[in-house]
Amino acid sequence: MKRIRVRNISWKDYGISVQTQRELKEFCFLYDEKKKRGNSQDLTDCKMIEEAARESSEELAPYLLKSVTDDLSYEYLEFDDTLGRIPVGKTDFYGYRRKFYACLLKKNSIKRGDKSGTARTYVRYTITSNDTDTGQREREKDI
Repeated sequence: MKRIRVRNISWKDYGISVQTQRELKEFCFLYDEKKKRGNSQDLTDCKMIEEAARESSEELAPYLLKSVTDDLSYEYLEFDDTLGRIPVGKTDFYGYRRKFYACLLKKNSIKRGDKSGTARTYVRYTITSNDTDTGQREREKDI
């Protein structure tokens, strides 16, 4: 099977529409507010966001979390004072951020009991990463 880099996988490859992108981003923007509230449902949502960041890239998880919850671009994170210099380039970072949203969508869909990964049927690609920053794309049809 052909190997593909995470950086080359598009929103469309993940089966994520523009509307779903907006919903996922809004969900992440509420992270700090939910963390402050501290009720069990909000903490579950925060944990889900943190797990999706680690699942997409253990090394980039803190950068991804800061980017998606504070709506920060690569340029603002590249030389971050608290996290240090980001270990990947811009294109790779945005590829892992798309992967983060795909992981979050999957986790959120499972939480809601939606078996397909979204409310609609689409072709989804499962990405498995390895040390060389490449992934293997497997085509699955959700029902």
